[in-house]
Amino acid sequence: MKRSLAAAAVVVALLGLAVSAELRLGRVQRADPLGRELLYLPSPEMLKVLSVGNPGLAADIFYMWSIQYYSLFAPHERFLYLEPVYDLITDLDPLYFDAYRIGALIMQLQTGGDQKQLQETVQRLFDKGLANLPASWELAEAAAWDMFMRFRDRRQALRYAEVAAARAGAPARIKRMVGVWRDSESAWTVEDSIAYWRQAVAEAVDAYDRRMSLSKLYDAVATRDREALNPVLAYLRDDLGRCPASWDEAVRRGALVSVPLDYVGNPYGIDPERCELVPLKKISDQ
Repeated sequence: MKRSLAAAAVVVALLGLAVSAELRLGRVQRADPLGRELLYLPSPEMLKVLSVGNPGLAADIFYMWSIQYYSLFAPHERFLYLEPVYDLITDLDPLYFDAYRIGALIMQLQTGGDQKQLQETVQRLFDKGLANLPASWELAEAAAWDMFMRFRDRRQALRYAEVAAARAGAPARIKRMVGVWRDSESAWTVEDSIAYWRQAVAEAVDAYDRRMSLSKLYDAVATRDREALNPVLAYLRDDLGRCPASWDEAVRRGALVSVPLDYVGNPYGIDPERCELVPLKKISDQ
């Protein structure tokens, strides 16, 4: 009896000590009052074993948890563990499109910290997804727009757009996007641009696609002609003391053999103030 009472007393004392310690710990100021620390992140190998042949289910669970977990963060905070978490999810299910896309979006919500480092983290996740999803032009297009809109990195945006355009089933808008960005970044010669847009017109899938591609082809040809003809106008202005009134005058003075025509066969205009070629861009819907 005495031993039973003594044992009970010890248990009560230990319980009281535990409660007291817990209360004291509760009053300790923590760096993260929302309790968002990740104390342990299991390896994909362990989770594959624990999931008993259903790693996709484990990926789903961690994906849903990640959305809940990161909803506690404010944009100015440093989103902890983002890359390891989404690496884990996509290691469990390498074909998990939403994990790559939503993971990249969550990463981009962060406004503080080193933005270059953040961009590199986003790119690593996209690159992993593109390697594991070689048929997905959608993920490559998303990466292109994220680089363009969020990070203002046109070089990387163009790289992802080119990946998207090269994949089977990519819509015409992506191929046009590649051409527009190459033009704006001077990533090729004028002749390359003309050849690209000429092919885009030939391969147009509908009237809208053809009209947009034809507009870009017109602009590329006009750029080439402007480079060739503006020096002619500058020469005549110096010779005459004024800008020629028309291309006919340039022909009469022997500077040109004929009136220059634009891509669709209409004469170019002349800006009398700048004395430069002006594309009139009268393109029919044919």
